Amino acid sequence: MRFIPIHVRISILILAITFFIPQGLSAQPFIPESEAKEWAERILSDLTLEKKIAQIICTDIAGDYITASDPALERWTQLAGDIGVGGFVVYGGTPRDVAHLLNHLQKAADLPILMSVDFEGGPGQQVAGATEFPANMAFAAAGSESLMFKAASAAAVEGRAMGFHLTYTPVVDVSVSPDNPAESVRSFGGDLELLGKLVNAYVRGYTENGMLTTAKHFPGRGDADLDEAFPGFRIIDKTADRVAAEEFRAFKYAVNAGVAFVMSEHIAVPSVSEGSDLPASVEGKLATGWLRGKLGFSGILTTDDLWYDHVVDRFGPVEVAVRSFQAGHDIILKPKDPVAVIEGLVEAVRSGRIAESRIDRSVKKLLIQKARLNLHNHRLVDENHVNALVGTRAHLEIAQEVADRSLTLIKNDGVLPLQTGSLENAVHLCIQKLYDDPSPSLCTAKLASAFPGLKTFYLRPGRDPSGDNAVRSAAASADLVILSLFIQRDRHGDPAPFRDEDLKILKAIIAEKPGSVIAMSYGNPYLLQKIGDVSAFCVGYGERGWYGNQEIYFSSFIRLLRGDLSPEGKLPVRLNDDYPIGTGLTF
Repeated sequence: MRFIPIHVRISILILAITFFIPQGLSAQPFIPESEAKEWAERILSDLTLEKKIAQIICTDIAGDYITASDPALERWTQLAGDIGVGGFVVYGGTPRDVAHLLNHLQKAADLPILMSVDFEGGPGQQVAGATEFPANMAFAAAGSESLMFKAASAAAVEGRAMGFHLTYTPVVDVSVSPDNPAESVRSFGGDLELLGKLVNAYVRGYTENGMLTTAKHFPGRGDADLDEAFPGFRIIDKTADRVAAEEFRAFKYAVNAGVAFVMSEHIAVPSVSEGSDLPASVEGKLATGWLRGKLGFSGILTTDDLWYDHVVDRFGPVEVAVRSFQAGHDIILKPKDPVAVIEGLVEAVRSGRIAESRIDRSVKKLLIQKARLNLHNHRLVDENHVNALVGTRAHLEIAQEVADRSLTLIKNDGVLPLQTGSLENAVHLCIQKLYDDPSPSLCTAKLASAFPGLKTFYLRPGRDPSGDNAVRSAAASADLVILSLFIQRDRHGDPAPFRDEDLKILKAIIAEKPGSVIAMSYGNPYLLQKIGDVSAFCVGYGERGWYGNQEIYFSSFIRLLRGDLSPEGKLPVRLNDDYPIGTGLTF
C-alpha cells in the first residue's frame, strides 16, 4: 500500500466532508453582519417603491404536490417574480415536494425569498414525513434545556434541508390560570423561569443550525379572554403589574435569547396602553411603545394573519395593513389580497401617511437577515439530500425521548407499577370529545397489539346509551380499567369538558373499582379536576395538529404499563391547590 503523507490525508478528509455537507447546512451558517449590511444597502438603493413594499409582504402557499399547469402555481410564481414579494409561509406537503416547490419559486424571484413555516410541533406538524415532536409543554415537563436544544437543532436541520429559513416559533404565551388554559400544551406552562431557559435553548438550537426564530403571540395569548366588545378579538383584562410580571416577562426572555422576529396578535391590553381597545396588531403603544421601547426588541416585528374575517370587517383588508405598519410592524403576514395591500401601502407613502424612510428601515432589516443566511449567494437546496436529512431515525428517537421523559404521573394510589397478570383481564375505555377524532382508534390498535385480549369500548358523541350497562359490566369484572382520554379543553370555556353522561359512567366505574383504574390523558392535564377520585392519572403533552404529536405517547404509555418506563415528568401548570406546578410521581 502506497504511503500518503498526513497533510494530504487531512486535506482529502476535509474535502470529502465538505463535499457531503448539503448546501446551507453548516453548523455556523450566518455570514458576518457587515457583509450582510453592505449587500442590503446596495440592493435597497436599486429598488422601486413598489418593489420595496413587496418585500415586506409574506403570503401563504400550500406545499403539497402541484402540477406545472395548476393556476395556483402560476399565481405564486407571479408573486415571486413579477410582484417580488419578500416571503412565503408554507403549509402542508411532503419533504421532496416542498423542496421542489420552494426551489421553483426561488428561481422565479429576482431577490431571494425568505421561506417561513410554523414548526410548533416540529417539521412534522406541517410536512408529512418530517419529524413531529410533542408540544412545548412536554419540554417543560421534561425540564431539560439540553433536550430542547437537541430537538430544535434537529428541526432546523430538517427545515433548512427543505428550503425553510424562518419558523414562526416558539410560542412564549404563558399558562398561569387553570380556569383559562387558552393555548393548552402549545404553552411552556406557568413556570416563567423554566420558560425562559427553554426559550433560550430553543433559539440557540435553531440559530446554530441556520434558521431564524419568532416569539409569539405578543402581547400574550395564554391568559387572554374573548373581547365582548369586538367579537373574534381577545383582550387581556389584567392589571399592568400582572401583565408585566407574566406576559411581558416571557417576551423579555425571548428578546434576551435573540429571537430575530416577534409576531404580534389581535389582542388588546388596556391596562398598559392607556385604556386603548385596539389590538397589538394596530396599536403603536403595544407594538412600538412596549415591545421596542420597554422590552428592547430591535428585530423584525410581523403581524399575525391579517386575512381573518373579524380583522378585515373591523379595519378593512388594506387599511389594517397600513395601520399595522404605522404601529411599528415590519412584515405584513397573510393579507387577504397581497397585490391590493402593496398598492395601498404605496398610496399611503405617496399621500404622506407613511414615510418612505420608514419603509426603507423595514426592508433593510429583512434584506440583512436574508444575507446573513447567505441566501444572496445560495438560495436553492439540493433536493437529493432531503431524504437523508428529514425524518431520520436519529431525529425520531429524539422525539420519542421527549415523550418518554415528559410523561407525567400526577396521581398514583397504589395502581402503578401494575400487579402481575392485571393486563390479562383489562378493559380499555376510550372517551372522546370529537366524533371523528382518529386518535382513539389508533390508540386502541396500539394497545391491542401490545396487550392481546384487551377489550375496548368507546364513549363518543351521539352514542346509543343502551350500551352503557355493557360498559359498566365489563369494567366491573376486569382486574384493571384503562381510561384513554381524548378530551381537548374548550379554548375559552371549560378546561375539562366531559359530557355529563360520560362523566356519570366514569365516576361510577371509579367508585366501583378503587385501586384499579388508570387514566391516561392525551394533551389535557386539567381533566383531573373532574375525576379526582381516579386511582392513577397520567398525562402526555400532545393534542394533534397545532398542539403537538399525540400518537407518540401511545408507545410511552404502553411502556409505562409494562413497567419498562418510569415516569419522570413534572407538571408545568397548576391544576388546583392539590396539584401545583412541579407535581410528578415516579416508581
